[in-house]
Amino acid sequence: MALEDKDPLASPRGDFYHQGVITKLFPSNNTGVVRTESGRELTFSYDLVILCGEVRSPLDLKVGDPVGYDLGWTSNGLRITKLKTYPKSPDNSPC
Repeated sequence: MALEDKDPLASPRGDFYHQGVITKLFPSNNTGVVRTESGRELTFSYDLVILCGEVRSPLDLKVGDPVGYDLGWTSNGLRITKLKTYPKSPDNSPC
């Protein structure tokens, strides 16, 4: 695919996830917080989030990790429902 054929809606990482950074993790409460590109903070629950990418367990997440995320409505409002972690070196891992 040529550079000019690249989808303008795709993120710089080459997928269609929103981009953010993990800012807080609360293992005792099984929750975490992601700061979006616009500066908004969104929460996720270890029990309800779907993980894909490099990390296979919420316990392996680290503050400062860049992530892709997807949102959904829950009984507690708008939450992150899917997190994609990226490898340290660029690699096109499927998800």
